Amino acid sequence: MTVSPSTLQTPAPDTGTHTGVVVAAPGAPAWAETAPSTAWWRVLFRVFRFEEAIVLGLLLLFLVSYALIEGGPGFERLWAGFTYNFHGHGTMWMFVLWCLLGTVFLLLIAAMPLAGKGAAMQIMRGVWGQAATPAARLKNTVLWGFGGLRAYVPFLACMGVYEMNKKLIPAIRGDTLYDRQMAQFEYAVLGDLSAAMVRKFMHQQWITDFIGLFGLQQIDIHEACYISYVYAAPALAMALWFLGRREHFNRFMGALAITGALAYIGYVIVPVVGPKYVFEDRWLEASQGALAFMDNIKDRNRDCFPSLHTAWTTLFLIASYRGIRPLFWVYLPVAIGVYISTFYGGYHYIPDIIAGHLLAIFAWWAAKPLRQWWDKRAGAVRERQVSSS
Repeated sequence: MTVSPSTLQTPAPDTGTHTGVVVAAPGAPAWAETAPSTAWWRVLFRVFRFEEAIVLGLLLLFLVSYALIEGGPGFERLWAGFTYNFHGHGTMWMFVLWCLLGTVFLLLIAAMPLAGKGAAMQIMRGVWGQAATPAARLKNTVLWGFGGLRAYVPFLACMGVYEMNKKLIPAIRGDTLYDRQMAQFEYAVLGDLSAAMVRKFMHQQWITDFIGLFGLQQIDIHEACYISYVYAAPALAMALWFLGRREHFNRFMGALAITGALAYIGYVIVPVVGPKYVFEDRWLEASQGALAFMDNIKDRNRDCFPSLHTAWTTLFLIASYRGIRPLFWVYLPVAIGVYISTFYGGYHYIPDIIAGHLLAIFAWWAAKPLRQWWDKRAGAVRERQVSSS
């Protein structure tokens, strides 16, 4: 954030007593005149990123809920839920792996032309900034790498909170499920379950024969698409960071955190397990490896409404179209595969998918003004620190 002289605040005259109140310079916001510079909650705006605050707030909400709900799981089970996806090459492990490998790869690329000029300077401006010497560029490259990793941590933490949330839902809602209502809606509108209809359509002979030309089976494609968010989100985030498109990067990361937080709350309000559990004879066609990777069948996860796979996929398409158009066209076929696989695998009902799309659109819209609100207060704290030094 650029700090101009007109917005810097000056300390109040020294009268022998210090109340912590500052007097704003002409043109400064009205609230700055009475805001104490040492208020701890204002410092939080400076210490934490917007999406970090969302994840921490969500985590605090869940922990308070655990403490208040009688019969809720203990700390050991909470921790087991948080670390579940780190084991057996689960989702969080794959997120961390792709994030680290991608960052190291980009750091190596960024370090190669440290002494370059002209075209190299234009390509690397998102990493180097205005640094002119190799030493300064190397420093900026290292800071750039660590900054990108930190900015991505909240999305990783969302996955851990997700596992904790799944342990919370049964404690709050008991055996309450809304699968019957979801199924009744689909029968009323379509005359059948959407999962059964998609599976029947996809198993037309010409589709099977076409896929067979490439030595693949349908389930291979559906599973690959369904777990594509493991690498798609890190790829887009790091590409935006590498190219220096920080506004798009920040909006994308903020929208991811908003989407995750609202989806987890939605799972508590509308617990749904999905047609694959309720109508087992009509949907199941998945390898044991996929089930082990994506599911914990014994716990009957109530994590369908809204569809987070749909939300994050739609959010990726929006962010890539606005930020890096070629990535949009590259990922579009995969995204279509994600949408199909949510039905093909019996993971979701139509209301789940609709809610997922709407959630992504709302998160993208809300991320910009919320971040501006957050950064404005972070900048105000910074200005107070400058004025008091």
